[in-house]
Amino acid sequence: MTTTDVGPSKVPDARSTGSVDAHRDARPWRPAALRDVPRESLTGLSYVVVDEVVTNLVTLAVSPWPRADELGRLRFDDSADRGHVVVHRSELHGVLYDGWLQREPRVGDAFAARITPEVERRLAAGEDVRLDRGLRLTDVIASEVHDLSAEARTVGKLAYFAAMAPRVTLEEAKRRDQEGKILRPKVVEPHRLRARRWNGPVLAATDTDAMATAPPGTLPGSLLKPTAAGEFLREITAEPESLVYFLLNVGDGDTQLVLLPTEEGAGGRRAVVVDVATSGKLVDLVTALADAGILLDPGTTPGVFPVVVATHPHDDHIGGMPQFLDRFGRAGQISDFWEPGYYHPSATFVETMALLEECAIPRTEPTSGMTRWTGGAKITVLAPSVSLRVRYDSYGVDVNDASIALKVEFPAARVAQQLDEQRREGNRHYLRLDSPWNLILGADAQTTSWAHVTADFPQLRRQYDTPLYKELAAARGLDHLAADVFKVSHHASKHGINLELVERIQPEVALVSSVCGGGKYNFPHLLATEAIREAMQRTTSRNTARLDDHRLGIHYTGATVRGDGDPRPAGTIAIVLSPRRRTKMRMWRFGDTPRQAVDLQDAVRLAPLRSPR
Repeated sequence: MTTTDVGPSKVPDARSTGSVDAHRDARPWRPAALRDVPRESLTGLSYVVVDEVVTNLVTLAVSPWPRADELGRLRFDDSADRGHVVVHRSELHGVLYDGWLQREPRVGDAFAARITPEVERRLAAGEDVRLDRGLRLTDVIASEVHDLSAEARTVGKLAYFAAMAPRVTLEEAKRRDQEGKILRPKVVEPHRLRARRWNGPVLAATDTDAMATAPPGTLPGSLLKPTAAGEFLREITAEPESLVYFLLNVGDGDTQLVLLPTEEGAGGRRAVVVDVATSGKLVDLVTALADAGILLDPGTTPGVFPVVVATHPHDDHIGGMPQFLDRFGRAGQISDFWEPGYYHPSATFVETMALLEECAIPRTEPTSGMTRWTGGAKITVLAPSVSLRVRYDSYGVDVNDASIALKVEFPAARVAQQLDEQRREGNRHYLRLDSPWNLILGADAQTTSWAHVTADFPQLRRQYDTPLYKELAAARGLDHLAADVFKVSHHASKHGINLELVERIQPEVALVSSVCGGGKYNFPHLLATEAIREAMQRTTSRNTARLDDHRLGIHYTGATVRGDGDPRPAGTIAIVLSPRRRTKMRMWRFGDTPRQAVDLQDAVRLAPLRSPR
């Protein structure tokens, strides 16, 4: 490894070390940029990565200083201590980059710095620290800053390739004449922040210069139908053939769980996981579902998770993935792990890759058109396209446009089996699927990615070739992008969707995983929500009054319920889909905040989901 001082070149098998916590006693990482820093001072530093740039807002992911384990891997011990600082892009550039790095801030830049005690305390408490006129970047960083961008990017590559492919000894690399190709990082001299106060643009409490936000989503209390405690569990227990989709309330992030129908004789369901934004919440939900007898025992059942997807390596999508893998990935519970192949130097990405390597979980990098049939459902990858996949090498494509967007089709059975036990013979019949349920899970795909999706999955046109149209429509549906449920991409940012896309999808229900104004980025953005509203109710050409979001079928994880008492959170969303296609989808809300566990006993049914069209 080129970016840390490792020991012998012998390569032990990470899966045979047997000690999950061995890395906790390892030495502090010493990159070349910190060669002159005393070893005892390294642990007082923080590892700071530019995790996301949205318009003028930059999120800095701050982690405790990593250690190098016995294999030379970077390990980040305590995910609970990771936090985020949100700063105006102009301030970050003017105070840190200008006169030193001579470039604009970009996702993946990494630094070593000492954080002031007060900000460290707030980060450790789980608070996102937002810099405004009362708190400056010079109030956050208390030491000179070291640029680790090149070395951290190499660390990301090392973690990624070690998880994806076999390793060789240094001696073997020499025999292959590859030693000379080892990259040596260029060391940049450290920089001390400018002492003068920043007088340029800063973030306001609500950054109206950068974001125009939609009003927070609200639900009338009358829509939540009184139900007995445990009614949700009784419903999905009584309908083991149904598909249940959870969109957890985790603030501005994504955590999704798809409960597959119970297979004959299995005694419980399996589940597909799409992103894990935060530690604890999904693990608690999985445990609760297993305790209720809904989910097969996730601690001991091989393949209980046929697919786990990390759509892209932003913290708000994989922040809790290391904990999930550590808990449920060591005994073959995860059959396949999907990720886009976009490596990132963040702590969560590096730790996720280390656990994939440790747990020997099979891995796939899907692109558009790839299909997986599992548990009575068909999963089709819509994005990223192959052309995007071959373009990105961290800086080649925006990390959001590397997102894995999925279409889930249910039921997916195409064969009806007929058996005659007495004659010991059988017959099979082909089933034409009559408009199965379709869910599109958009991750954080943005305009570039969706443009490729619409090219890869063109809309069929009856007037061009009527016989072919009929045949294709019978086999695949009228439009491969049509869906009943659309998990809106990028938390309804203004770059995540456009009107044409939502008009093609034409969802019955559009779901937004967002805090409904505020948060890091003031999502959802007014442009995005207006595009969804216009696609679901045309008012600009008809001069009609706009219906409320809930009457249009637009629902937010961060919505509040208003009734007789104080406003309360609507919380996590669950949608139950019966294989009997002409039945109605059913939505349940759980009343949890982003930091609260989902209480399956307290679910309340929401009806109607939207007004009739």
